[in-house]
Amino acid sequence: MQELYELDHLLYELEDHGGYFRDFISTAGIEAGIILLHPNEDDTQKPHSVDEVYYVIKGSGYIEINGKDHPVKQGIFIFVPAATKHRFHHNSQDLIIFYVLGK
Repeated sequence: MQELYELDHLLYELEDHGGYFRDFISTAGIEAGIILLHPNEDDTQKPHSVDEVYYVIKGSGYIEINGKDHPVKQGIFIFVPAATKHRFHHNSQDLIIFYVLGK
């Protein structure tokens, strides 16, 4: 398995293959990836069965967690407990987010 990943390369692969997220690490213990949401693009993710941590690499917008909006911007970490409804929205520029899920 690869051990080092370059953000620009991951974003290029993401754009090249379509969609708005890409897992690039998947082991028995964790899953990690990148989300790239363009302005007005829908985040269609569903609640996960495990806890998840997000880190906003670039951009700003909102994350809705259980019906409540929270502003997010570059440098923010976000914890979302398992089975919690959540989604990113209302970003006026590209929003790039790193995520890690337990397995």
